[in-house]
Amino acid sequence: MNPLVRCPHCGHYHQATLEYCPDTGLPIYITTKPEPQKDNRKVLVGLAIAAGIMALIACILLSIFVLPRFLSGSFSPGEQAPVIVPSLTLAPLETRFAENNTPVPTATEEPMIEVTSTSEPSATPGVWDACPGYDYLSQLRTGMQAQVALEPSDPNRVREQPTTSANIVGYIYPGGEVEILEGPACEEGWIWWKVRENETNLEGWTAEGDVNGYWVIPIP
Repeated sequence: MNPLVRCPHCGHYHQATLEYCPDTGLPIYITTKPEPQKDNRKVLVGLAIAAGIMALIACILLSIFVLPRFLSGSFSPGEQAPVIVPSLTLAPLETRFAENNTPVPTATEEPMIEVTSTSEPSATPGVWDACPGYDYLSQLRTGMQAQVALEPSDPNRVREQPTTSANIVGYIYPGGEVEILEGPACEEGWIWWKVRENETNLEGWTAEGDVNGYWVIPIP
């Protein structure tokens, strides 16, 4: 005798060999599909990648901030790693500007320089009283060729105007030959002449000398 099974739909018992209920036509045996197993491999791979990235970032930070201090022996636990900020050290102010021992003329009114007009010297070479009242005479005349004396060995300053407060435009060194263009101008106890250096065409005012000697002398 075949065993009987109870139909879950009609509640009657039927032979076990039947697959469908003769009353309702529905399957007697209820089969449940197995739930698909979740694929955890993708989750594990994602976690492994994230952990690898975090470990790489940690290694970079340690190599930048912590490892150098460990190697130098100056790191202590709990101490914040210092942030190194480059600094620019400038030289002292006085060494960043060229020294200029000559006074700089102000932007006020230009000093009036009077070129004294004395009696025309004769064509006979010799000294003459270019600036009356001065303690020394002049050896130069307009149109004459002259040169800077070899003694003293210092160069003659050439200025924009016949005064020590004017800007220096250049220097004529001992032995340099010049042409006397204009003068004389009597200022500050010196006899000034406007000259042009033959080699460089440097042009300006320079002092002839003082009571101790002549700095610009005529060429014989």
